[in-house]
Amino acid sequence: MKILHLEDSEADAELVHHGLQEEWPDCGVDVVFGRDDFVRRLGGSYDLVLSDFKLVGFDGLEALKIVREKLPDLPFIFLSGTLGED
Repeated sequence: MKILHLEDSEADAELVHHGLQEEWPDCGVDVVFGRDDFVRRLGGSYDLVLSDFKLVGFDGLEALKIVREKLPDLPFIFLSGTLGED
């Protein structure tokens, strides 16, 4: 499985990558830290997008909208330590 991970924190990206590698050692994760890199990388052959919900100057909802326009069938999962139950 090849994953594109949109994040704004290197520490959080490392934490997610470590967890994925423990569970699925053959999983490949490409981390991007901003909108421009994210849009450029979407042309690659990814099986899943993981995205932080709150990003500096860019948010997860905008990332989801871009993915739905370009690759509507690509699975997309939000990750965030700041979302509430609502």
